[in-house]
Amino acid sequence: MECTLCSEGFQKFFNTFQKDAASFEELASQVQVALSYVADEIHLGKVTTKLKAPASVYEPYGKEDEFTVICWEQGFEEQPQKEFFLTGENGEVTILLYPQVGYSWTEKDRAAIHFLAQNLFMILGRSRLMSLMKRAMVVDSMTGVPNTEGLMQFGGMQYAKGKLAQLNGLFINVKNFKYINQTVGARKGDETLRRYCRKICDFLGENEIFARLGGDNFVALVKKEHTELFLEFLSEMQIEIPMEENKQLRFRMPAKAGIYPIQEGDTMSQVMNGTSIAFAIAKKSVNHDYIWFRPQMLEQTMHDKEVSAVFKQAIENQEFIVYYQPKVTLADNRLCGCEALVRWIRKGQLIPPMEFIPVLEREGTVCALDFYVLERVCQDIRKWLESGMEPVCVSVNFSKIHLHNQKLADDILSVIDKYQIEPRFIEVELTEMSGYEDFEALAAFVTCMKAHGVNTSIDDFGTGYSSLNLLKDLNVDVIKLDRSFLNHIEQHSKTDEIVIKNIVNMVNELNMKVIAEGVETAEQVEFLKDVNCRMAQGFLFDKPLSLSDFEQRLSSHRVYQVIK
Repeated sequence: MECTLCSEGFQKFFNTFQKDAASFEELASQVQVALSYVADEIHLGKVTTKLKAPASVYEPYGKEDEFTVICWEQGFEEQPQKEFFLTGENGEVTILLYPQVGYSWTEKDRAAIHFLAQNLFMILGRSRLMSLMKRAMVVDSMTGVPNTEGLMQFGGMQYAKGKLAQLNGLFINVKNFKYINQTVGARKGDETLRRYCRKICDFLGENEIFARLGGDNFVALVKKEHTELFLEFLSEMQIEIPMEENKQLRFRMPAKAGIYPIQEGDTMSQVMNGTSIAFAIAKKSVNHDYIWFRPQMLEQTMHDKEVSAVFKQAIENQEFIVYYQPKVTLADNRLCGCEALVRWIRKGQLIPPMEFIPVLEREGTVCALDFYVLERVCQDIRKWLESGMEPVCVSVNFSKIHLHNQKLADDILSVIDKYQIEPRFIEVELTEMSGYEDFEALAAFVTCMKAHGVNTSIDDFGTGYSSLNLLKDLNVDVIKLDRSFLNHIEQHSKTDEIVIKNIVNMVNELNMKVIAEGVETAEQVEFLKDVNCRMAQGFLFDKPLSLSDFEQRLSSHRVYQVIK
């Protein structure tokens, strides 16, 4: 007697499933074909398979999947054999198998039917597993929206259809999402993001997409005519989260976004690059949450990348040159100090500081440049001493990024000691520090410098909102008054005059020195004298000088003539 398992019908049954089904509908079609090969052997009239799962592969929010297969039309008895199975995610699969009309299954038949049901369950499970794997490649598991791969596939399809240019690309970041996580915890934070994504997906239309890149970063492709409405929707976004005791918390969830208007011929790589560039500008903007991409942004980005790429080599090749801008005492117009300023000479061209300093600041590589300048300054001071020239105190700019380095003071003192320079010839100049998050580190640094005889100064004083706290809590030696305060002196602005007068008075009473930056006219000098500001720096006296030109100032009588 032929074994049913090895019968020709069952071999054809299993061969039907060599190709993985892409959906339940396709799987149902395969099952219908497969069952036709074995139905006569086991007198099978109808099969109904029902899946009930908390998180279906095909629906992210827990809808039930169900399909029914009828093998042929001769009819079936209404007395099914019920087979019940549990899925791995605590779902349920119920398979009802009906005998052909006029036939009653024997115990041997029922064993074969049970064996068939087990095989159908395994086939269903394999299909769901393969679908889950495919879904995991294109869908974010936490939110249920497409991931980066899903976004790129969608965009690629639109490109192939010639429809990508009908869309705008948006790089979106939820503002202050860390606050939500801190308020309700990580689990509720995840639920907030899920609700946020669902709300946006419900708002979007056909052939639009919202994808999660990771964290609270998203990309949307939205039809051009729908974009302004979508931005309004984003700006008004609110999400309610259920809490204990039937309470709900409501969070406003506005976003920052960079928007790229997709052009004919643009690929998804260009779209992603354009949205990222625009978002980087939006992220730094205080006044604008949404920034549209402009071609000059790409030029700036390419410039910044070039600066980053060649910086290390430029340091090694000593392409950075130190210039010195004199400081004078206003009582006698004599040279009393100078500020070391860096210039970059690359391939014979002078690169202005504003074209490279901000780039290095963002990347943190400015720290290497600051120590490069300090080293050059100490070398020059050592040369002046050995040639018999009396140096003046040189201020060297240090980014506040350095204050994350717990050994900053030791590193600075090590360079000074290396060249056997008296500490009084060096002043460490820190940019306005009112926004610095670790004030204790700043205060400890200033105290250590003072203990070793190195002066410290605060540059651009008055540009931050907590400047007065710096006067109260930091024992620095010099305060540099920002040049913006002098802009309206010649217009006799009473407000500016009162502010400057009182700042200078406070600094003097605290036994600190004050120096005015950006002095360009004799009238400004007279005003500064009247308010007891004793030092100044600016083009009225000298522009930044090369080493040789500054050495001439050092070796001369060092007195400037101010023409009224």
